[in-house]
Amino acid sequence: MLDTANGSPRKIRTIPSNGAITAAMPVSYLVSSYNKSEYLVSVLESVAAELAVTGGDVLIIDDGSKDSSWPLIREFSARDPRITCRRQENRGIFNVTNQLIASSTGEWLRIIDCDDPLIIGSTSFMMRVAMDNDADYVFGSTSTYGPEPLAGGPAKLGEQHRSTATIVSDPLKYAIRDFNHIPTAALIRRRSIPASLRLNEDLISCQDLALALPVFEHSRVARIDTAVCHQLVQSSKRLSANEALTYFQTIQILKEFGASKFDEEYRYITMRKIVSRALKWMRHEKLITTAPMLYSRLLFLYVTLLVSNPARWEYYLDSAAESYVGFIPADGRVY
Repeated sequence: MLDTANGSPRKIRTIPSNGAITAAMPVSYLVSSYNKSEYLVSVLESVAAELAVTGGDVLIIDDGSKDSSWPLIREFSARDPRITCRRQENRGIFNVTNQLIASSTGEWLRIIDCDDPLIIGSTSFMMRVAMDNDADYVFGSTSTYGPEPLAGGPAKLGEQHRSTATIVSDPLKYAIRDFNHIPTAALIRRRSIPASLRLNEDLISCQDLALALPVFEHSRVARIDTAVCHQLVQSSKRLSANEALTYFQTIQILKEFGASKFDEEYRYITMRKIVSRALKWMRHEKLITTAPMLYSRLLFLYVTLLVSNPARWEYYLDSAAESYVGFIPADGRVY
């Protein structure tokens, strides 16, 4: 069966959920923590429930929280020898992500934000999808909550749940144009992450995209139409709550990766996406009258993209990045 959405044929399969997998497939559950103690308990409890099914281990890194997160983590880690934790001075989410990946031991990785509880049963389900489709990276959707803590505990994936698995025909093109899922919504085969990979720790946010790009370059990626975790929304504590920062960092990440990895087609797709989004941002924020010269330049650049594939792709990205200057918080290290 083929899904021809967006003109790209993709194989799709319907995957039933028959409860837990019978053979343990060790997973490393990798949790980053920073100042979100009110959401942390639900996350940790969901991790414990998933660990009991899949086997593996848990590593939690607290990045210098000033609330009660660390005592909660210490208490949780004392419950099971497979759970380890450590604390450091605040060094940012890219540093923490690098450490989590480098310290992982499982065949599969689930990288988890400390405010996004897992849906119980989702990890084994995604592993089944990965094995049935020979995929290295599987991602699903989310069930939103917030800004209050999750009530009633994490949801459970029904044993009779069925989901459609879609193989992404061009993962890099998807990452450029459509990437919009949080780290917790993905399951990653450890060997698909380049051994030499180290994310740029000068960056502030969008570590999910920065990690996905080098994985997507060589991997088979599957998408499922199933919520696999809860996602906090409407909270200023989420770094992604600042759209300008998210868009600005996206440009930096694509520019850095694409400098050596993108061919002309991918660079053109990147320019179209980034310039179009900057124009929409300026209209939404009513910046047309306050920055008319920049808006006019971006509009001109977008028109040129409709009739040609310019060689100076960095200029197009840098021009779009200018629209977000002034909206980025001074203290970008918190997340």
